[in-house]
Amino acid sequence: MWKCTNCNHLDFAPAKPEHCPVCGVDAERLVEHSIPAIKGTITPENLKAGFIAESQAHQRNLAFALKAEQEGYAAIAKLFRAIAEAEAVHAFHHLRLLGGVSDTQSNLESAFERENLAARTYPRFIKDANEEGNASVARIFTYSRDVEAGHAKLYKKALEHMVRETDTDYYVCSICGYVSDGDLPEECPICKASKEKFKRIA
Repeated sequence: MWKCTNCNHLDFAPAKPEHCPVCGVDAERLVEHSIPAIKGTITPENLKAGFIAESQAHQRNLAFALKAEQEGYAAIAKLFRAIAEAEAVHAFHHLRLLGGVSDTQSNLESAFERENLAARTYPRFIKDANEEGNASVARIFTYSRDVEAGHAKLYKKALEHMVRETDTDYYVCSICGYVSDGDLPEECPICKASKEKFKRIA
């Protein structure tokens, strides 16, 4: 396994990649990485597959909970949210065992690099969706592209907050995912949703 010393990405390729697939740095910034107390080559692959599956199950159950709420099934929604939380616990442990959780500064730097990668990837997704006549999908990809660029700025700002020990409130748009730092906007700058669509993150 290889670890990028720039963004902390873990790559399971048997041979060292020419570039980090996340941040694009050259191979010289990739170092051999072994997971403490994890032996063999199959188990790390299984941990990675488990992390992906548990993460997807977490998000899927949150979506199911929202739908159940909309249809008036509050008890079923609660069950979906409870199971989603359990899947999140599983995903966290898989990622931790893979060595994907570091100190907070390294985690912020890694998250910053990943947001920059997403911002570079979405333009192709948008182009492909439009070329295939999927305007609604292109719109969602456009929201994601624009919001991811904002996330990168927030991570960079958070690194400065760490130094000054600054606290701030965050508000997330439930329509497109835009994150407001400090102030609740009257209108989402990305999708134009009203301020009632924002959720304050405690």
